[in-house]
Amino acid sequence: MSYTEFRDGYAIETTPGTSIIDGVGDTAYILGAVTTASEHPSPQSITRYTATGYNVKEVGAGLMWKANFSCRGVYYLVMQNGIPIYLALGDSSTVGDVHTLVPFTDGSPIPSITINTEQRGSATNEEYQFMGCKVDSLTLIHDMKETPFLMAKMEYMATGAQDGIALTTAPALPATANTDAYVNLERVWDVGGTPVNIDGLQYVEIQIINSLRPVYAHTWDTGVYTGRFPYMLLEGARKQYKIVMDLHPNTIERRMWDSLISSTTAITTTFKWVRSATDYIEVTAVGPVTQHDIITPEVGETLIERVVIEPYSMSVAVSDAIADARYGD
Repeated sequence: MSYTEFRDGYAIETTPGTSIIDGVGDTAYILGAVTTASEHPSPQSITRYTATGYNVKEVGAGLMWKANFSCRGVYYLVMQNGIPIYLALGDSSTVGDVHTLVPFTDGSPIPSITINTEQRGSATNEEYQFMGCKVDSLTLIHDMKETPFLMAKMEYMATGAQDGIALTTAPALPATANTDAYVNLERVWDVGGTPVNIDGLQYVEIQIINSLRPVYAHTWDTGVYTGRFPYMLLEGARKQYKIVMDLHPNTIERRMWDSLISSTTAITTTFKWVRSATDYIEVTAVGPVTQHDIITPEVGETLIERVVIEPYSMSVAVSDAIADARYGD
């Protein structure tokens, strides 16, 4: 008896926290090629106890109970489209072939999804489901030495969990999606209107942090108490961004050092992963250098220094063949 096959799929919710995958014929999608192990947001309970009695080391029956549930998960993905970025940043502000993903300005929440997972094999198949899943943080990673293609670490939270559905059709990428990874990375750094290529780059990560906070209330659903699960996931008042680069210093990095020790903040950094002229992900961030390591390496080692940029503004242009509706257009 063993589980040897796993099917994980998602669907964008109409009402946050309400399952959108509730029938065997429903359609679910995959976020990308999921690498290694995935950690689903299975509830973890905080327990509470009454005080022990006189000269007693244990509480009595019924004097321990479950309090709040925390539902956190993490996926590691090979990026195959811009959907994970859409879930972290917000709806597209444009309609057409290029989806411009920017934070909401009207107070609307980021999208939430239902995740359905199936464990299959020679044992009895098991299905689980997690509702109200929102991205707490998304980190885009490109390691030119170890994994020279665009990957993502998606940390997320859910507001509920229940038994899942054995879907008739296995989850797949949205229609017309390109299954290739993003390999080619163009990167420029712009101070004073003069874009310069960032040479010597070995590693880059771009973080989008939503700072979700679970909110609890005494809630009921058709006579069932649901207050132990989060009533909603409240986003931070400000999205936070961070860009971390490991690179071999040359002329451009000297300019980054000059930026670090100056008061300049309005600096544009662009990273563009290109599969074709009409198929790409382009991240544009505006903000200053806040860290630039100056080190002396060990004898015979290559000089690699870390540079950190903390943007105050970010937008992502995604061009692919996926239907506009998948990006909220």
